Amino acid sequence: MEEMKSEQNTAKSEHERVLEKFQKLRSALMEERAKAEAAEARACQAETLAGKGSYNADTTRVVHLESNPLLEAVREKFQTEIDALELQLEAAQDGRASKSPSVGTSTPASSRGSLGSAGTDVDVQKMHTRLKERFRMQIALFREGVYLLTGFKIDMIDADSDSPQFRVRSIYGEREGDHL
Repeated sequence: MEEMKSEQNTAKSEHERVLEKFQKLRSALMEERAKAEAAEARACQAETLAGKGSYNADTTRVVHLESNPLLEAVREKFQTEIDALELQLEAAQDGRASKSPSVGTSTPASSRGSLGSAGTDVDVQKMHTRLKERFRMQIALFREGVYLLTGFKIDMIDADSDSPQFRVRSIYGEREGDHL
């Protein structure tokens, strides 16, 4: 009987020791959870502030350049190009003034014909083609952006008429033919 009582006391003390450990572990877990939540809140706040462009004025120094070297280099490049083009324009006007007695009566078409050549016409055509291709690419990029942002793909039907119609298709449509 005494043996059972001693075993019971041993089991009771062991149970109390396990309960104490459990309580310590539980309190440590709760402390760590509170620390993790506080750290997550600080991280969210830091991310929000960083997204707004905020900074700590005590530790961060913002330096503003009065003269931006890149801007000056670009400006200098374009100024030399402008000067060269102005010289070409003056030379062209001087050459035209000496050929024709009346400077103010020349029409743009006739002046273009006298200054232009087959090479410049090809360059104009090439530039026009490149410009059209660039517009096509920009339009496609814009349409893709609208599709990704809104979830709707917008197509123009019968664009040549005075009152074009639009087909609006949802990203969530069941079939490709589903449209508004």
